[in-house]
Amino acid sequence: MKRLFIGILLCFTFVCRIFAQFDGQFSQYMHNFCIVNPAYTGGQDMMQVTIMQRTQWLGFKGAPIVSLLSADAPFKIGKSEHGAGVQFLSDIFGVFNNQQVNFSYSYKIKFKKNGNSLGLGAHLGFINVICHGDSIHLDKVSSDYHEVNDDAIPSTEVTGIGFDMGLGAQYSTLKWRVGFSALHLNNPKIKLGENVDMRVKPFFMVNGGYDFATKNPNLGFRANLLVATDLTSWTFHASLLADIKEKYWVGLGYRLQDAVSFSFGLKIFEGFKMGYTFDLPNNKFIAKSIGSHEIFASYEFALVREKSKSYKSIRIL
Repeated sequence: MKRLFIGILLCFTFVCRIFAQFDGQFSQYMHNFCIVNPAYTGGQDMMQVTIMQRTQWLGFKGAPIVSLLSADAPFKIGKSEHGAGVQFLSDIFGVFNNQQVNFSYSYKIKFKKNGNSLGLGAHLGFINVICHGDSIHLDKVSSDYHEVNDDAIPSTEVTGIGFDMGLGAQYSTLKWRVGFSALHLNNPKIKLGENVDMRVKPFFMVNGGYDFATKNPNLGFRANLLVATDLTSWTFHASLLADIKEKYWVGLGYRLQDAVSFSFGLKIFEGFKMGYTFDLPNNKFIAKSIGSHEIFASYEFALVREKSKSYKSIRIL
């Protein structure tokens, strides 16, 4: 199984094309896998709340600014294990604002023999796209690219909403994990004004990772790989994080034909951690942009506190 998993990762590594995706991207997705795959929803022991913000290609006017708020928690029904969560995403780019709300669910199967687990998940939600047409300024003279009175170019703010759905699966062991997710499976149709319709293409992702132990108990490594495609072109993000004393981490990553990532973070106190990533462009963008900045913070906490086993004083009964 391990050889098969490594072989799959190597096959996905040798890709040579990049594409513009509809969803905002995050270099620190590995700190909350449910943002790329609903099957990971509720995969931790307690409720987890995560916020992320990415400012991409600093220096470019209209470059993407992506913000995410995510909350998910595990729960049980009888002896079966489940997870539920919600995500709010805002992706501002140019004259557009892509807003998404997703409700996710997962069902988990744990194998008592080896401690491995299989998760199956789905999410349902809505995509709301806003186009600030009143911010579009065209030359008064027609060109080869547009007509001054082109009906396809809105002159006012227009908005459209569409229903969205996705599925996911993941398999995890104590050392490695692999998952597959299919987003926008229903190919959502969004109508902007009277004259413009847009469709969001289905988006597929494969994620994998492996945890490496060392002879030093205070040092470990975690490798992650995320491969994405819309069946027209491909891209991937690979990273390696060094975990120091289970309190600090530093990492290096690479996104195909886009950027090299440098990250670090720390656990401020039990359950609460923060991280930062700087993406340095490795293409022609480096001449115009000083890079992309990304921050995140997450907090895990128990929804219900366990009752104390100590007895109360009879004076306060």
